[in-house]
Amino acid sequence: MNTSFGAYSLAEMERLAKEKVEKKSPIFWSYIKLGTGDRQTFEESLRAFKRYRFQPRILSAKRQRSTFTTVLGQPIAIPIGISPVAGYSYLHADGDANAGRAAARAGTVKILTSVGDLPIEDFAAMVPKDGHYWAQTYLFEDRRNTLHIVRNAERLGFKAIVVTVDSPVEHKASGSNRNMRDCFKNIHLKTPSANIRYIGGKKRDFAQQHSVAELWKSDQLAHKETFCFGDWDELAWLKSETKLPIVLKGVLTADSARKAAAFGVAAILVSAHGGRQLDGSPAPLEALPEIVDALKDTKLEVYMDGGIRTGNDVVKALALGARAVFIGRPALYGLAVNGEDGVYQVLKILEKELTICMSLCGCSSLQELDRSLVKHESEFHAKL
Repeated sequence: MNTSFGAYSLAEMERLAKEKVEKKSPIFWSYIKLGTGDRQTFEESLRAFKRYRFQPRILSAKRQRSTFTTVLGQPIAIPIGISPVAGYSYLHADGDANAGRAAARAGTVKILTSVGDLPIEDFAAMVPKDGHYWAQTYLFEDRRNTLHIVRNAERLGFKAIVVTVDSPVEHKASGSNRNMRDCFKNIHLKTPSANIRYIGGKKRDFAQQHSVAELWKSDQLAHKETFCFGDWDELAWLKSETKLPIVLKGVLTADSARKAAAFGVAAILVSAHGGRQLDGSPAPLEALPEIVDALKDTKLEVYMDGGIRTGNDVVKALALGARAVFIGRPALYGLAVNGEDGVYQVLKILEKELTICMSLCGCSSLQELDRSLVKHESEFHAKL
């Protein structure tokens, strides 16, 4: 497989992806890059990493370094997984499966989105059986949609259910987000939201083709503008329906994390949905420490996504308490540039940068990464 195509950083991968995608569809590149509102959360999710400084431990580096860890008891080679993202197939045929195969090659987790255009059954048939796959879902208003995903995940060997909880109203294609609305209006996928099987109480007719915007605007996927009905009772119902561990994605406060723990979820994925939901919410890295502290007396694992662009970013997130991080847009960049090999290269770039940063910080294993390794810039300013 060809993994040599001139990208040696994620910044370079993004540049190459932009060139390729804009030749095919400038509107889709706009979709990838857009955030809601004024893009405050989107931009702060990137900038937050710059506000932390390393505190390297001198004369501590060892020749051998390990990036091995576990998530939900599953061994993974690197603490960097792939978040659920829609639109993969617009960049590459069977894009979700390409990303899944890349994750398996790298020895890490791929989360399959419920609103992509690759049915969960097809995904499972196209990826290595020994990979680590989690299935994402929403608490859909029609519970049959949620159960379709969950039952297939159980049957097909997925290791966890990831429940996204930060999207009670689908608004990306609404008038309040005109640029995103225009993007969705012009994006036509083979089978948008292929895992949504019931619409308006009836089984969906997959023979009908629509733009993404048409689906979201109509009652077909957003009954009364409510994308997912979810509340804590719905989460309790879902937990009663499956023995798979539940990961709650979209938590940004300590109070919500504590309540999630009380409801028996297995893990928290600190996430701001890539800056595509509530603009003005904190950057995930900013929210991470207080959530980790809130759960310190529990067995819950804490992960984070949002803004990861270098191996140094990975080290900072892990030092602040994340057990693993997940990437969204960078995987799309790799897919756009070189398909499965491109996604794999993204993961390998981050792995290489991670190990170099660990060595420079005087750490030989992920277990040595803790808060003594980083300091917020405000602590330096306070001493001036």
